[in-house]
Amino acid sequence: MKIIYINSILPDEATGQGSFERNFISYMKSLSNQQVVFLTIGAGRTFYKDGTYNIKLNKNSFISYFLYIFRVFFILMKEILTSKKKIFLYTRLAPYNLAPIIFSFIPSVSLTVRSGPVYQNLTSYGKIKNKKLLNIFKFILRLYYRRADKIICVTDIIKQRIVSDFNIDKNKIYVIPNPINDDIFSRCELKDEVTSKLNTIGFIGNIYKDQGVHHLISAINILVSKNNFNNFRVVIVGDGDYFKQCELLIKQYNLNDVITMAGLVAPNEVPLYIRNFDICVAPFTERDYKIRGSSALKIMEYLYCNKPVVTIDVNEYRFIKDNSFGVLYEADNINDLANSIFSLMQQQTVIESKSFVTEHMSKNVIFKQYLQLITNNNAY
Repeated sequence: MKIIYINSILPDEATGQGSFERNFISYMKSLSNQQVVFLTIGAGRTFYKDGTYNIKLNKNSFISYFLYIFRVFFILMKEILTSKKKIFLYTRLAPYNLAPIIFSFIPSVSLTVRSGPVYQNLTSYGKIKNKKLLNIFKFILRLYYRRADKIICVTDIIKQRIVSDFNIDKNKIYVIPNPINDDIFSRCELKDEVTSKLNTIGFIGNIYKDQGVHHLISAINILVSKNNFNNFRVVIVGDGDYFKQCELLIKQYNLNDVITMAGLVAPNEVPLYIRNFDICVAPFTERDYKIRGSSALKIMEYLYCNKPVVTIDVNEYRFIKDNSFGVLYEADNINDLANSIFSLMQQQTVIESKSFVTEHMSKNVIFKQYLQLITNNNAY
């Protein structure tokens, strides 16, 4: 059999999705006993090397999109029509990429798609205001979902939305959470001694509005103003389109001496920051959760480093409360967030959560589930 993997993320994209794709490509390339062909997006010229087609795509150019679509089509035609093996086609769903749908009609091709809340993002966040274009995308998405033998998503809410919005059989949709890049995070170690006070509160991630970083800043303002705390600091690591607004909010609250906006750091620096945090926060908004659910890599990264977590009280994170790995709070409730942080500061909590993450969320565990679905449980 042959696996053909179509990626739709630029290799250097600084997002959780970009990290997932890079790690999955690396994992699949390690399967030396199996033939895997990769079609990846590149910023430079189109070229082929070591089983990988690096296909140029400039996402700011419509002409580049059309050229990309044609190149993917002809590469797939060559790989599929010249192969005598069963083809397992796997792609991260992108509405502009029509080739996987076309080749799914060939009996020897099995199509598996990985889908986020694509349509929900387009509608809920107003990314496409042209109704005709939106209807075209919805039509293509419906084709994708109906032609796919299996659909993989990271949360139950995404699964429910696909079923309700597109009338898709729920039995062919599988929920698999995001894995942690334990190759990098294996460097994290628990501190040898418990500090006398939990005094460093940390956040790491892409800073956009629905990440809720502004909620964290507002909660810290409550702690400072109501409790006169001066013996702790907050470090916010990451960048994004809401970074400037967060900086302005910090200035408005006069918290520059308390909160540090560290900006974007290299992936291999992330564990070094987490190792020096005492409490880690993931303050998602209620709107974001209702649209897509939550399967945040940052939470697993925090827990891999044995750091207590404060995050929203939703089904995906009840295991944190059940295992005493941290505190959950009501989404969008700033006072509850402040109280949750304060309670952990008073408890001086030390946890051992690394083994839980390794058992349930490591790359080997999660990617093995992916490959079992992609190949219909055939040996690989």
